[in-house]
Amino acid sequence: MTRILLADDHPMIRTAIEVLLRNTAFELAGMAATADEALRAVPVLDPDILLLDLQMPGGSGMEIVRNLRSKGDRRRLVILTAAVDDRSLIEARALGVEGMVLKNSDPGYLLDCLEHVSAGSTWIDPDLAERLKHLEATAGRGSRRLAPRERELIKFVRQGLRNREIATELGVTEGTVKAYLHEVFEKLGVKNRTELAIRADEFLAAS
Repeated sequence: MTRILLADDHPMIRTAIEVLLRNTAFELAGMAATADEALRAVPVLDPDILLLDLQMPGGSGMEIVRNLRSKGDRRRLVILTAAVDDRSLIEARALGVEGMVLKNSDPGYLLDCLEHVSAGSTWIDPDLAERLKHLEATAGRGSRRLAPRERELIKFVRQGLRNREIATELGVTEGTVKAYLHEVFEKLGVKNRTELAIRADEFLAAS
């Protein structure tokens, strides 16, 4: 039996999924209404799959994904959402989210998705798959294309190196590293090095 933790703040959605999973190979191990509740429940319930809504009080489903992946948690993740923007779609793909399902799709899609994901493969809603294919085909052709030095910088930040250590690796001054970082922040639209480190795989994959 595959154990699932559902994170969604809508009671009707939670009830509908609970009914959908009855008499299947999936067990609803627990439910959470906020991102914080879901993160607290993970080590307690140890689910096989997390089924995540993107929009919830106290944090989004993507914040749960970032949190788990930044800690090296590779358990299987499925996003169930009414809508998703391009940025989140690309990030979810880069962070290794195995399943994505739209809430307005046929309920059978969710079961198909869970079956594929539990078997170790991926499943993406056809509408999202088409969008993702287009986004990946055009990624890196605009102003966000990274130069080789910028890619190096992002990799060092992902490794947790400080500016002084990065400067040594690149053979430049610490002030130059700060200038490079500022340019990368501006180009990628991130606020700080923590966000850059968490989303490094997304940016490197898209460039």
